[in-house]
Amino acid sequence: MKVALITLLIVLSSVIAAEKHEATQPIEAQEGGKAPLQYRTNPPTNLENDTLTCKRLDGNFSDLNSYIYSRRLGQEHPQPPMEQYRNRTRLVLEDLRKGIVTLEIFPVHSSDSGRYKCFIRKQNITFNFTIVVTSKKKTASAGIKTNPDAEPTKHPNMMGIPIAVFAVLVLVLVLVVIFRWNVIKPWLSNIVRRRRDKEESSEKETLKTQEAERDEQALQWSSQKRGAGGRQRIPSVGTGGGSDDR
Repeated sequence: MKVALITLLIVLSSVIAAEKHEATQPIEAQEGGKAPLQYRTNPPTNLENDTLTCKRLDGNFSDLNSYIYSRRLGQEHPQPPMEQYRNRTRLVLEDLRKGIVTLEIFPVHSSDSGRYKCFIRKQNITFNFTIVVTSKKKTASAGIKTNPDAEPTKHPNMMGIPIAVFAVLVLVLVLVVIFRWNVIKPWLSNIVRRRRDKEESSEKETLKTQEAERDEQALQWSSQKRGAGGRQRIPSVGTGGGSDDR
């Protein structure tokens, strides 16, 4: 009876002396992401060769079948982890040497939501965590009210946007060309008409000049012809008179 009482007192004293730390806020993790469980010793103590165990507290798990991670004397997993956590937990050794326990669960499943407990034997420290896993669909639709009876939204084809922009630019370019052509066409027609009138006027002046030159040549030729005929008749008259005198 005395031995049992002493043993009970020792157990109670060890339980009372043990430090317990509850996480102040739940750890939120997105499904498929990473959930870090972290605790810092004060003062910082090298925990590389210490015994560390982390268990799942909620759910229908027995005490021996609730391990998610264990470490003893530098050896990982002396206690086999639960099947659903196998190859999904990682302890950061660099942090462990600095007195920081950082246990990562990756990738996170929706079934990982719940309560966890980790225990450092030599330091006699127990710290608890709560993980809340949010699904990707809920994260994407957070704050958006949807109507279940409404038809699903059809997203436009992204390739159609550049095509539509190109079509609008081509249409604007065509309209600009048409507008400018309607403005420029009368001006061009006026220039062509003036040039044609100038050419016709020049041709008329050339023709008048040529006609005047022909008329002048004809007049000169006629004058020369009349002058030549008069000179031929005068000697003829003088000779005849001389012969008549003789």
